Amino acid sequence: MTAAALSQRKRSFSGYRPVNPRKDMAAIADLIQEAFNQEMDPVGSRLVREMKTFSRGGIFGWLLGRIFLPQAAYPMGYVWEEDGRVVGNASLLRVEGFPFRWVMANVAVGSAYRGKGIGRALIQASIELAQKRNARELLLQVLSSNQVAQVLYASLGFHPLSTRTTWIRARHERMQVEAEPSPVRPRASGEWKDQLALAERLHPEGLVWPYPLTSSLFHLSGFSSFFYQELNQHWVCYEGERLMGSLTARQSTERSALRLILMVSPEMRGKVEASLIYCALKSRSNRRVRYILDYPAGVAEDDLKALGFQTQRTLTWMSKDLFESKV
Repeated sequence: MTAAALSQRKRSFSGYRPVNPRKDMAAIADLIQEAFNQEMDPVGSRLVREMKTFSRGGIFGWLLGRIFLPQAAYPMGYVWEEDGRVVGNASLLRVEGFPFRWVMANVAVGSAYRGKGIGRALIQASIELAQKRNARELLLQVLSSNQVAQVLYASLGFHPLSTRTTWIRARHERMQVEAEPSPVRPRASGEWKDQLALAERLHPEGLVWPYPLTSSLFHLSGFSSFFYQELNQHWVCYEGERLMGSLTARQSTERSALRLILMVSPEMRGKVEASLIYCALKSRSNRRVRYILDYPAGVAEDDLKALGFQTQRTLTWMSKDLFESKV
């Protein structure tokens, strides 16, 4: 076959194929930017920029990227190729430390190629690949306002777990709250078990994307306790002996940012969130950090705004049980 014929064959190919991170990184970064530019957080935006930068370095850039870029830059999954161009993508990633829990991310199709079933084909192929790799649960996040995507995912066996708004508080944002209410206090060390029980009741799917719920969110042991106890702080609100709400402040993966993990019993929602967050903010008033909080959509919004938080996006977590799909 001549070189011209091979080139023509490549241009005429239409369909999906396994992702080749070295070959496809720049194209995937472009798709992610086109599809999600308005909703990406600083971590996502930085990753897209770095993917483009390392992709320009050829084989040398690819090797360096394997050292410096996170796992998300080198996913499994599939891309859709049309006339020699990558126009669709669906990435698959194992959740680090939890081999049976996987994530589908960056499902994106170029605007000129939407409505042709490309997204469905990529998602279905990725589901089958995750099953072959012995995944038992596949998670994804989708904008709560994107009903078309949610219907598509539901038709492929995904069901919603929770809908959460991401709130961001910039450095040194002013608060419109004056006094620290009395029911909230720092947590005693043994009360982590109450926190875990509350989390298991309210958020069995997990509190920090994309990880499952574990006791380490509230209780560190061994070397972890020695090195990280200063970074993690906890506040609680009890009614008698019953824990009604808690807040944990921990280091975020984003530079110069703290993640707040807030839980409040349904009967107390909208009543104690401000008190819990106020304590965390006051205890760290001299830190030049941003605060990140994911909290159930539509709850305590006025209180969060008064504390200087602004909404970033609202996402729905969805899950597919791959173990049941095999049966």
